[in-house]
Amino acid sequence: MSKFFKNLMRKKTLQNATLYDDETSYTDVEGSPVYGALPIDSYLTGYDSEPIKDFKLVFDGENKDTFVLIEDPCITSPSPFGSLHDRAVELYYQIKGGQVDYGLVHSHQSCHKQLGETYEGLVPNWSPENPIVLIGKGYGATTALYLQHLLSTNFFGQHTAGKMIKGVICWSAPHRGSTLPYLLGLEPGSKCIVHPFSILQLLLSFIHLICYFTFLERLFNFRLNDKWCLASKSEGGEQSLWSALSARSRFSYFGDNFLTDWSVEGARMRYAGDEKDKHYLDPHCIYLNYVTTGRTWKSKITGHYWPRLSWRHFSTWLISIMLGRYKLNTDAEQQVLRTSSSTFWQNDGTLSVHAQHPPPHQHVLMNIALDQKLYDPIEHEITPGVWYNLYVNDPSQTTLFNGVPTFITLPSIEYIINLSFIKHFVNFLSRNSEKFESFYIRFIEFCESSFKSSSKGSYDDLSFSDPSAKSYFPTTTSERAGKYTSDKAGLEWIHKIETIEILNSPSKMLYWMNQMQASLDNCSPLSESGKKNDFSFSTNSLMQGPMFIKAKRRLTAEDYKTSVMNDDS
Repeated sequence: MSKFFKNLMRKKTLQNATLYDDETSYTDVEGSPVYGALPIDSYLTGYDSEPIKDFKLVFDGENKDTFVLIEDPCITSPSPFGSLHDRAVELYYQIKGGQVDYGLVHSHQSCHKQLGETYEGLVPNWSPENPIVLIGKGYGATTALYLQHLLSTNFFGQHTAGKMIKGVICWSAPHRGSTLPYLLGLEPGSKCIVHPFSILQLLLSFIHLICYFTFLERLFNFRLNDKWCLASKSEGGEQSLWSALSARSRFSYFGDNFLTDWSVEGARMRYAGDEKDKHYLDPHCIYLNYVTTGRTWKSKITGHYWPRLSWRHFSTWLISIMLGRYKLNTDAEQQVLRTSSSTFWQNDGTLSVHAQHPPPHQHVLMNIALDQKLYDPIEHEITPGVWYNLYVNDPSQTTLFNGVPTFITLPSIEYIINLSFIKHFVNFLSRNSEKFESFYIRFIEFCESSFKSSSKGSYDDLSFSDPSAKSYFPTTTSERAGKYTSDKAGLEWIHKIETIEILNSPSKMLYWMNQMQASLDNCSPLSESGKKNDFSFSTNSLMQGPMFIKAKRRLTAEDYKTSVMNDDS
């Protein structure tokens, strides 16, 4: 699977498909258009009376699905700093072909041009009968979901439908928004106002300066000049050098950019706003959501989260430390987050674990703690129209993302990381991570405890300490990392996959039978206390195996007759 994924990243064209004739629009009982396919309580019924059956994605063979990656330098590349709406529209025309049309109403409200670039189209015959699978990481994942929302509302006016997308695969997606924009300078509650002395202000100034000099804009490929005219006046744009330095433009002021959609407020508009703006799941589409965990550990002194030593993405360490302790004031918590700031502390470097959960109005069928590739739903038949939430501690345990870098670094940083002595040092840390992390935790908590004592109680607002806990004791970050377990539906899924695997593998069937026999042999009629043994160990071991193993151990009629004859003798 990882080989397929890498080959897909290198491709620049996709297979064509059959042309679809017509598609009727769907309406609710009152005759008004149904936004986002169907109401949430009808996720299994489909558009007609026939129930939707489970199906799987096809990666190989003549009937393999068409996969589209929403990220540079892969298949498609929408504007990295555009809004979700604009990115989704650009993505549609990059796949389908034609001139980008952001919509008359949207363009008027956002004060930018309605038409954009023209694309030949990667899949010009894309239609409901020839659906595609979208794969996105971070902002690319939410872009894929927004595109499906536009398709389901027939935004493009070409008889589109949500079922034009067969599957959406998300990796570390900001479904519920991120607190990072507020940390970097976005004013809570404003949606687009940035503090003048902040990192975001510097980033906006950098973006405007790049667009001011058109030769640099072509090099960085921000894809903003066609809409916003951010080039210099001498190049046919609307910017002066001063406006570029101060980032004063319609792009910054009207909120139709990445700042709004990355924030918690922008995400909430997609699931708690007007009915026409809510995003619903399509009953013909598979939804897989990979949530990255295990990157941070929790301090027992303050409750803050710190990055693990075994986490090799050192470029995001500082952001992870800041996110793991960032606290908004009480008013912002009530109006913006609507929960405690600590809910967003556990993170993967740029995004909290809480933010990666699907929106609350969308149905999650099961949660799976993905610790083996075998349980990854991507290679099995699964139910469409619902979320499969997969907690991933180690990306190598996934089928699709195994061996694929999940963080793109600058070439200069990659060169430094690939130096031989750096590699040896990193490998040394990896082999001894548990040992070093034990001292790492003790040192951090000792410093926190000392600082808390010296602050004389002023630190109590951020404290989540356990009075009975000591600040310096041997432990490991694996013990402190968030423990995610599969829910009941997830455990049933794992049991089902194990059973299928054992049925198809005689060697594993033999393993389970040997394990069960060993459990029975180790049980004696009397326990050490002299009481009758309840055989709980053998029973538990037996219950862990597949159902057909237990059936194999039941007595037959001949066995019963033999046992009766032995008793009589």
